[in-house]
Amino acid sequence: MLKGEIKQWWLARRLGVDRKTITRWLSGKTQRISHDNLRRLAGELSCREEDLIVQDSLEALGTREDRWKAARQLQHSNLTEMVGPSYSWELAESVIRSTLDPAMPPDLQAALYMQLASCGIYTHKHDLVRSSAEIALRKATEAEDWTMAHRAETMLGNEALMIGELDRAVEKYSIALARRELFVSNAKLAATLSNMAMALTLKAEYRKALSLFEEAVQVWAEADPVISMSTAWYIKARLHVELMMVPEAQVAISRCREICTRIGFQKNADLCIALDAELASIAGRHDEAVSLARQAAETFTATPNVSPESHESIIRVLRRAGLTDESHSLLNELMKHNIDDKYSIARLHLENARHLMLAEDTEAAQLQLNQANEQFAAIGAPLRISQDLPGESYVEFSG
Repeated sequence: MLKGEIKQWWLARRLGVDRKTITRWLSGKTQRISHDNLRRLAGELSCREEDLIVQDSLEALGTREDRWKAARQLQHSNLTEMVGPSYSWELAESVIRSTLDPAMPPDLQAALYMQLASCGIYTHKHDLVRSSAEIALRKATEAEDWTMAHRAETMLGNEALMIGELDRAVEKYSIALARRELFVSNAKLAATLSNMAMALTLKAEYRKALSLFEEAVQVWAEADPVISMSTAWYIKARLHVELMMVPEAQVAISRCREICTRIGFQKNADLCIALDAELASIAGRHDEAVSLARQAAETFTATPNVSPESHESIIRVLRRAGLTDESHSLLNELMKHNIDDKYSIARLHLENARHLMLAEDTEAAQLQLNQANEQFAAIGAPLRISQDLPGESYVEFSG
């Protein structure tokens, strides 16, 4: 199993092919991949040949028959569990695109576009998620496949959550949860409950969020461990950390790591290092907290698609320890990134306001707070204040 994002030059060198060949594979411009290359590629990705669409289908994907055969295999595969541990989502996206055919039955097209949307979730391409889910919804409706249409609606909720459009996310999840009989598994239901809880957390509706997390955990107990389950426990732990619910946070972190070990998925376990740092910081063990924060920062360099909130945890720990020059420098670097998530942008402005207040630059801090509040208001989250907050969680702005 590879850890971290797969670099084209590295993969080309390992397979003994030209880098341009790898580029053509990933872009979907090539119609043929030899069986020998397929076998070696599967070895490098630590998966089975059939997991890459397989058997001999990739040797002649130019024919409609083979594309449709590959598409049917994809339709019935669990892409998240198949691809997730190796982080090879770009490759999965190119393979899915190579199988798409406008002449396919609408139910098959809907399934493939839902797989594309899944790729977008894990590569943080919200445009891909939204466009693919919208097409899947149209095709599923055309095929009168209401279960698939339900999945597409739920995926649109996921896309809204990705970019911090909280009211739209809550609306989509509420619609989905009102028709629980259409969820194809307990795992899908639990994942949606967890995502709804996350949206409510961002809206500072903590009691509702905690209640939904507890319900999700009960549903997860009836399902086999999967990546989404580890993510749910991680998000639950993060909420407990923000609310200074230390024992509950420790239990959730432990459960997240246990599931990651069982399913061979390291990313969420890596993210928990930053939460460990937060807990040490809350307890006033600043030397330990700083050590853990720096360990997390180093680990994140090899961890794909780390959220701004996880980086923000490191910044908070350093700030609380009095290392404000270092923390502010990291914050400024993070704010230069092209971040789509409006909620994350608002939080970073708020963190910047805290730093400026410590530097006694009240005027600049107020400007940052105003920008944060504009973002919070735009996405349906309550406005924030920047001091005297228990655990640095957030409450409604009162003037």
